[in-house]
Amino acid sequence: MPDTIDAGATHRSVIASLAVNCAETLALGIAAWVTGSVALRAQTAASAGDVAVGVFLIIGVLSSARPADDTHPLGYGRERFFWSLFAALGIFIGSIALALEGALRAALHPTPVDDFALGYVVLITTTVLDTLALQIWLRPVRRQAAANGISLLAHLQRSTDPALVTVIVSGACAVIGGVVATAALVVAQLTGSPTPDTVASAVIGLLLLVASALLLRTNRDLLSGRGVRPPVLHEMRRIVAAQPGVVDVPDLFAIVVGPSSVIVDGDVVFEDALDVPAVEQTIMRAVAELRERWPSVDYVYLTPVARSRTRRVSSMPSAH
Repeated sequence: MPDTIDAGATHRSVIASLAVNCAETLALGIAAWVTGSVALRAQTAASAGDVAVGVFLIIGVLSSARPADDTHPLGYGRERFFWSLFAALGIFIGSIALALEGALRAALHPTPVDDFALGYVVLITTTVLDTLALQIWLRPVRRQAAANGISLLAHLQRSTDPALVTVIVSGACAVIGGVVATAALVVAQLTGSPTPDTVASAVIGLLLLVASALLLRTNRDLLSGRGVRPPVLHEMRRIVAAQPGVVDVPDLFAIVVGPSSVIVDGDVVFEDALDVPAVEQTIMRAVAELRERWPSVDYVYLTPVARSRTRRVSSMPSAH
């Protein structure tokens, strides 16, 4: 079930990530040009891609914060999914067009690596900064995961805030890439061979490729209308069915419509003896319990029906 998201924390994380990546891209680019290291070029490409990713994420965060209106009655939450999809595509392009292409070119035309000292200074500095930033970004996510009694990985997989997930994944890739590039420089200096540097570039490119594939899948699921997990849906149905006067809940589903925003829709069969005010009170109690149990439930549509009906021919129920 989606958790309540701290919009301010996401906004701050995206802004901070963009600022850090701009500075790192400049430093890595200078070091790559001076040393001739392919691994440093790959890290520069990854960092440059992260700058583009940061721009897309800022657009998504700001545009998704707009309130609902007549043209978007469920809000603009999916704007964040859309722009986060572009961010994932940016990481994908960076991994293929820059890192992996650079590794292939270096394998065909190897060049020696020079000025190791500058490379070490830049890589160690940027890796330390990336590690510190990643720890800061992970703090609120770890707290939410602990509160829900699940692992950090499981929490990220269930998250409905792709902007924050993208920042964390790209930050983790930057840390791993920095370690790989530094190790490659050490081996290249000890052996005098450019091969470790080339291999490191390929590893960084593959790492970015895997990360982008995971992010693309996450955003695809959210854009295509991802529902809640079956155990959560079962509990929602139980809460509605437990209300006095409810005979059956033949159909109920819940769909993510934005970051930490869910719509619940369903059919409910009531006792024949209940009049209209009693039915309305029962629905209001069910809505209140659903929202108390899951604060991310923003919209609830429960339609009184006489019997089970096929969902695909159902009319749009009234809001309560």
